[in-house]
Amino acid sequence: MATDILTPTIGESVYQEIRRKILDGRIAPGTRVSIRSLAQSLGVSTMPTREALKRLHFEGLVEFDRRAVTVTSLNAREIRQLFAIRLTLESQATEWALPRLDHESIVSMRKILDQMASSGITAHEWRELNREFHQTFYDCADSRYLGELIRNTWDRVQPYMAIYATVPHTLDEARRQHEQMFDLMCDGRLDELLDATRHHLEHTADAIVGALDGGLGSDKEHHVNYAELTIDELHRMIRSGETTSAAVTGWYLNRIDDIDSIDNPDGLQINSVVTVNDRALRDAAYIDEIYAKTGELVGPLHGVPILVKDQGETAGIPTAFGSEVFADYVPDADAVVVRRLREAGAIILGKTSMCDFAAGWFSFSSRSEHTKNPYDPSRETGGSSAGTAAAVTANLCLVGIGEDTGGSIRLPSSFTNLFGLRVTTGLIPRTGFSPLLHFQDTPGPMARTVTDLARVLDTIVGFDTSDAYSGVATTNPDVGDYRAALDDVASSALASYRVGVLTDAFGHGVGEDQTNAVVRAAIDELATCGTTVVGDLVMGDLQNWIRETSLYSLRSKQDIDAFLRNRPTAPATSVKEIVAAGAFHPLTDLMRDIGDAPDDVDDNPEYLRGRLRQEEWRRVLVSMMAEADVDFLVYPTVQVPAPTRDDLAAKRWTALDFPTNTVIASQTSLPAMSIPVGFTDDGLPIGMEVVGRQFSERALLRFARAWELAANPRRPAVATVLDEG
Repeated sequence: MATDILTPTIGESVYQEIRRKILDGRIAPGTRVSIRSLAQSLGVSTMPTREALKRLHFEGLVEFDRRAVTVTSLNAREIRQLFAIRLTLESQATEWALPRLDHESIVSMRKILDQMASSGITAHEWRELNREFHQTFYDCADSRYLGELIRNTWDRVQPYMAIYATVPHTLDEARRQHEQMFDLMCDGRLDELLDATRHHLEHTADAIVGALDGGLGSDKEHHVNYAELTIDELHRMIRSGETTSAAVTGWYLNRIDDIDSIDNPDGLQINSVVTVNDRALRDAAYIDEIYAKTGELVGPLHGVPILVKDQGETAGIPTAFGSEVFADYVPDADAVVVRRLREAGAIILGKTSMCDFAAGWFSFSSRSEHTKNPYDPSRETGGSSAGTAAAVTANLCLVGIGEDTGGSIRLPSSFTNLFGLRVTTGLIPRTGFSPLLHFQDTPGPMARTVTDLARVLDTIVGFDTSDAYSGVATTNPDVGDYRAALDDVASSALASYRVGVLTDAFGHGVGEDQTNAVVRAAIDELATCGTTVVGDLVMGDLQNWIRETSLYSLRSKQDIDAFLRNRPTAPATSVKEIVAAGAFHPLTDLMRDIGDAPDDVDDNPEYLRGRLRQEEWRRVLVSMMAEADVDFLVYPTVQVPAPTRDDLAAKRWTALDFPTNTVIASQTSLPAMSIPVGFTDDGLPIGMEVVGRQFSERALLRFARAWELAANPRRPAVATVLDEG
């Protein structure tokens, strides 16, 4: 019975676990996560998690609302205020403790100082000993109330002591100060001890604020947490000398090893990166050398670590197109998009998982099996740009490149709380990307922020002689300057837009109801922000339009075969050869349909009818927007939340009947963007698709940026945040 009494309750254990992670800096200040996701990561229900958060809120360590919690973040002024409070409290404690300082406490403090001086001590161990040293002395004051006040103040600043403990030369000075204070304590010299305490606290505050304001410096770059880093922030840090391209690249490569690799049994094993570029660090160091010599960034993506979907060829880096057959295929040349990224200064970290030849909506492939969703590892990431989506949201790269034929950028972006854009077909050259349907294919960016997405877009959009479709990039004045188009955007800009709600793109059923609730709430929020919402727009025969314009089973074989025949070193030259060998994932059912297709459909009446229907559908949608006088149509990106692996194993859907609305824009060659709009009660991200007229990318980006500013929809996946420690 006594053992049971001493066993901590679940609530107490949860409280202590979260508290430790915050105080140790493993959940960084400013981090915001859903309460449900936090509870799931701890293996408990939301009830004890909420109770623990209430206590932590009272202590000032967190702020939380009904669904999410934010770790309290302090600015420089607040840090200095806390140290001023500490000085008042600790000065009082010093006056009370010094007369009561006994031999036993002196011996204990001497041992602690000796440990703090150890050459092999870590920053974390030093912080713990530092606190123990002061605690031992102040306990001599024999005041429970004063001790509690001091400990509470320490807790609020403790996460920032991780910065203090890693600022160059700080520990040497801190050891000297502690030795001085110890000598004064032993000699009983109160006035001098009070003065030394003030100096010590001021020095500590200055070191923390200085690190926050001026950066951590090259001596401690390995301690910087680059999670949720943006391109603008990276370039600011490089210019100020806070970091280098090599340091950031190394951080991402280490993180891939830690939480993505299936070879690390202690990590999350997300399985999003199928190949790491073994030259990434050397490429980053070369960028650093150029910057050191010239003082100028080499391009708009200077030092930006990027992962590329394994659908795009990369010179010297294996490119498998999601197929085990091509696991050892190494292209001689970069895809045009990859070449443009390199020329802009980007660092190619490696390649990301995808289903076989992009022929499906999920991550399963013969090359890499399942890619876990960082928001719920039992769930699907969505495809076919599965690896890019998981990697970007889990902070395994700064931005990523996907490819979208039927929705393969937007669907996984919806499932992973990202911004994903499909451009007007042809704006981005496709050369070097394995095709699925040449008239629908387009590479594109996937990012945590709209601004990052626009920066990448500026680099990869534009005409290229190797892709005749890209000639459209020269035909419209609204092409390009995407980042600049965001400069004057504020949340108030939402009031300048009119959106039409495509009602029959909302599904029916339990999963659909969850999605509908989140998207409807976002539409209501748009209306609250001043957006004019035109409801109840109806196609009437939406499913027929989708079915009659779906041409994968007719045309994909011809396009893939033509691509493979142009690669003399490819291990296979036809889809039929691959399908006949059974060399594709059994759940990628569309591969069988593609393998059974005719070799040439250019004169096939059914194919030609489908192409004409695509053109007709585009006219109908544009006409609908014009008649309703709206800028965009909006609806759920996907009608259901991310499925479980069990759903897919049970073959609940086929590739051609999965309820994704992304095919609307794809099969009409219209630009569309999936924007994050919220979470289900189970903590699963939901996206809303915004589709516009041809060449409306700037308007889509401006709208998405205004929404981002108004709603702040980005929420890091808690499992990857907690793994930081």
